[in-house]
Amino acid sequence: MNPRVEYLLKAIVLAASGLMFYAKISDGTLAFYINQRFAWLSLVAVIIYLALAMTMIYKAGQYRRLDRPPGELAEFDVIPLQARNPRRPGARRASWLALGLLILPALLGFFTPARPLGASAIESRGIGLTAPDRAGTVTQAQRVATGPKNILDWLREFSRSADLSTFEGKEADVIGFVYKDPRTKPDEFWVSRFAVSCCVADATALGLLVQAENVEALEADSWVRVVGKFKVGEFAGERIPVIVAERVEPTQQPAQPYLYP
Repeated sequence: MNPRVEYLLKAIVLAASGLMFYAKISDGTLAFYINQRFAWLSLVAVIIYLALAMTMIYKAGQYRRLDRPPGELAEFDVIPLQARNPRRPGARRASWLALGLLILPALLGFFTPARPLGASAIESRGIGLTAPDRAGTVTQAQRVATGPKNILDWLREFSRSADLSTFEGKEADVIGFVYKDPRTKPDEFWVSRFAVSCCVADATALGLLVQAENVEALEADSWVRVVGKFKVGEFAGERIPVIVAERVEPTQQPAQPYLYP
């Protein structure tokens, strides 16, 4: 590969990667991939990618066209070492492969529709019935105790309790997407969310079992708001709190579809 062309192609790949990250930040879909507290790192990546792209453009500009006769070269023309010592064919193939591997994530980012994990991901990962406290999260859970609890908050409450019957009659008001497990009864479904610590690679599916009417009319992955009261029920041989729904209302997907431990 002509060194000048190679540098220009590298500049295009690096710039495309940086612009892909910037597009995800701009349209708010970056939260579909990573924990929001790491968003600033993506902005740093944009700056680094664009800086590297400018570096590649500068290097490409250092090469003079070598198709002129040697006698026409001016005294200040310098043929870079890379141009005087072409790389072996194997190195050229490796360079093409490296460029292909670099551009692939950018192409996927631009042309693959951004969507959060949903019911199909639960089928392969399973759903969590508990969410034990982690270091530094007890204080956070206590802070939200006075406001509406989300799915993660309730599961933490269950994990800290020695007697699930204390939740009998407590009111629940949660938002999540519909997941229908083949092991549930016809009048049951899971209202679910994914908890993400770092990125979607470590995402954990969490859910609360809901008992409601007209469950067959609910579509998997549709977002709903469930309002009801808890009772102690059973799933897969395990005693768990179940929401007896008073209302199941369609709702919009939250701007932040994931929960963050």
